[in-house]
Amino acid sequence: MSKSKRLALKDAQQKRGSGPFIPLTFDVLRSAEFASLSSYATKLLFDLLQQYNLRNNGDLGMSFEHVMKPRGWRSKETFNNARRELLEKGFIIITRQGGLRECSLYAVTFFAIDECDGKLDVSATRSPLNLWRKHSPLKIKSSSTPAVPYTPSVSTPAVQ
Repeated sequence: MSKSKRLALKDAQQKRGSGPFIPLTFDVLRSAEFASLSSYATKLLFDLLQQYNLRNNGDLGMSFEHVMKPRGWRSKETFNNARRELLEKGFIIITRQGGLRECSLYAVTFFAIDECDGKLDVSATRSPLNLWRKHSPLKIKSSSTPAVPYTPSVSTPAVQ
């Protein structure tokens, strides 16, 4: 890596901070589907994304007692309603159904599902499933910048 690229990377890291971050694309954030999520579903999605390391989509756990309760979830009913909402709206899928000795595993559908050492009941994918996408993202006009029409990066099939 050239010296100028190293300096630019170091400058970018200093501006954003040195810790990990949650990757979310604007096509998700600007979508009507994301805007329609309840606050609890949004929090659960963010809590789930904290486990994502760019190599483990599909191996994300949501055990109430071991994972979510330490993150501040107090009501199992609220947690289950938020999980159901994320599943119904296509933001997450179950990649392994849990049982007596195994927890259920999940993947977010706006990233490709990774190969997870044979743990999953579903196959890895080369591209995101994007099950959440039903129509175009919201166009957000900011007072500080002119509105720019948004074009999604993935084409959607035409409705006949």
